Amino acid sequence: MLQRTTTSSTDLLIRFLHIVIMLSFTGAYLTGDAEEWHQIHMAFGYTLGISLILRILWQFGAPRLAHTQPSGPSRRLQVIKPFVQRYWAQPQQWISPTFLKAASSSLFQLSILGIFLLLPLTVLAGFLTDYTYSHTLKEIHELFANLFLASVLLHLTALTLNSVLLKKWLAKRMFWGAESHSWFTLFAALFSLGVLIAFWFFYLS
Repeated sequence: MLQRTTTSSTDLLIRFLHIVIMLSFTGAYLTGDAEEWHQIHMAFGYTLGISLILRILWQFGAPRLAHTQPSGPSRRLQVIKPFVQRYWAQPQQWISPTFLKAASSSLFQLSILGIFLLLPLTVLAGFLTDYTYSHTLKEIHELFANLFLASVLLHLTALTLNSVLLKKWLAKRMFWGAESHSWFTLFAALFSLGVLIAFWFFYLS
């Protein structure tokens, strides 16, 4: 049995869902305007919704069952608030290296909050559009999707800037890591994979 020796904010399931959300949004965005790909577009959208539900469940379950401490909204706001409070009234420091590091970190956390706020709104608007055929809802869905894309671009920009300033590739830990995982983390990752495979199988059959 594999045991965790340290507490981390990232684990196997978080990495898996991160990749699924990344690929699903890319697929959904690229197939959004092609009528012949509509079913695939909807499948990607539902995959985003399922992944979000799994991620929220893991947010609450991981600390109790897997000894992981995923970063939630409060922890991300703890990065953003001090930055705003310190630099808002000190524009003379806005070109300093310290400011740039703090700004890139804060924008990175802000982009994650934006992604997780816009993700359910985008999926819900897409579902309602498909169900009602409402042109207004379609425009709302496209607005949320574009805002989601803007958050993703902000996320990538802040990540790149932060990595350059800190001289360390920060995205690495979201794709692989050397830490061990509890048996429950492995089970949860396999269960999530099974749920997504089952969904695609039944949705497209």
